[in-house]
Amino acid sequence: MADPVSEEPFSLTNELARERNREAADRTLLAWIRTSLAMISLGFGIEQIGQAAVGLDGKLVGFSPLKTRAAGATLIALGMAATLAGIWEHRYMLKAILDKNYRYADRPAIARLMGYALLAVGATALLVILFGL
Repeated sequence: MADPVSEEPFSLTNELARERNREAADRTLLAWIRTSLAMISLGFGIEQIGQAAVGLDGKLVGFSPLKTRAAGATLIALGMAATLAGIWEHRYMLKAILDKNYRYADRPAIARLMGYALLAVGATALLVILFGL
C-alpha cells in the first residue's frame, strides 16, 4: 500500500498547466529551429552568390569573395548556435516542468543574446558596404 503522506494529490488543474507549458516549450523549440534554418539558409545563399560572382572575372568593383564567405560562415555559425541555444532552453524547461516544486527563476534571455549577435553581424556588414573594409 502506498504511503499517503508522500504522495501528492492529483490535481487536474496542475496537470493541464504542465501540459500547456510542455506544449509552449515545444513550440518555442520549433521557433528556434525555424530561425536557425533561416540564418543557415541565408548564410549559405550569401556564400553561393559570392562563388557565382567569382565567375564574372572581376566585373564587380569592390567585390571580395572572402567577405561573402566570411558573412555566410558567420550566419551559418549563428544559426547553429541558435539551434543549440534552443535545445538547451527546451531541456531546461522540461526539467523545470517535471519538478514538483517548480518556481519561476529568472534566467538569461537567450533570444536577446542572439539578437545582439545578429546586430553585430549587421553592423559589420554595413561597415563593409559603406567603407569597403
